[in-house]
Amino acid sequence: MRFVLLALLAAGVPAIAAPPNPLRGDPAAIEPGRAAYEAHCATCHGEQAVSPTAEAPDLRRLDGFCRRLADPALKAHCQRDVDTYYLRSVLDGKVRAGVVHMPPWRGVLRDDQIWAIRTFVETRPLDPPKRTTSVDAARAAASPPH
Repeated sequence: MRFVLLALLAAGVPAIAAPPNPLRGDPAAIEPGRAAYEAHCATCHGEQAVSPTAEAPDLRRLDGFCRRLADPALKAHCQRDVDTYYLRSVLDGKVRAGVVHMPPWRGVLRDDQIWAIRTFVETRPLDPPKRTTSVDAARAAASPPH
């Protein structure tokens, strides 16, 4: 098993997990994160990270499950997993069935910018979860008043 891991690392396969966000909770990272977010992410993920388009996920909700965990060790592990997902998504982009849904930012954004963006997004307020869908709204609009 050790040989397989070494072979994968030697072949350039990325490590399994990224380190946790080194700027998490650092107030000095918020403004540079906001500026980098607005310059590179806002077009798809929404201005000020509060109004994503239908095509792009709401980045404020990436670690929604982690926030509900009470055990500090489990919460830290969960956040590390989400940080790994976030980092890989930013560096490598998102391609499905040959269609680029998000470009790779490797070589465009520096590591400190990537983590500052994540730190900024983590400070943005969450909207309450939706209780109805657009289908529910369409049905309500189509049905005659009682």
